[in-house]
Amino acid sequence: MNESVPTPIEVLGRFSPVAKDTFMSHRAEVMENPDAQALPPKIKLLIGIGVAAALQSSMCTLMWAKQARKAGVSDAEIAEAIMVTRLMKSAVVNDAAEVAVQWLLDNPTK
Repeated sequence: MNESVPTPIEVLGRFSPVAKDTFMSHRAEVMENPDAQALPPKIKLLIGIGVAAALQSSMCTLMWAKQARKAGVSDAEIAEAIMVTRLMKSAVVNDAAEVAVQWLLDNPTK
């Protein structure tokens, strides 16, 4: 990924500085607030990778992976977070298809 390409939040900030500022403030509250540290930063970063990948945002997945590596998260941990994400996302597909599959079972072809 080209480092000179602005991030989505940077582009949003050009359009609406208040939107960028409120997002960055919320980010700081979640990631840095001493009162919101039940999860270690490493786990928060791995969650970020998983959610970004599940939501299919390549740029966000890369951003979280870079931050995770900088914070000392191993490549094996990042890979495992991606594998867990893939597993969880496929479970959602199974759930979404359940109603249709049940209908097929209840209504066999004649």
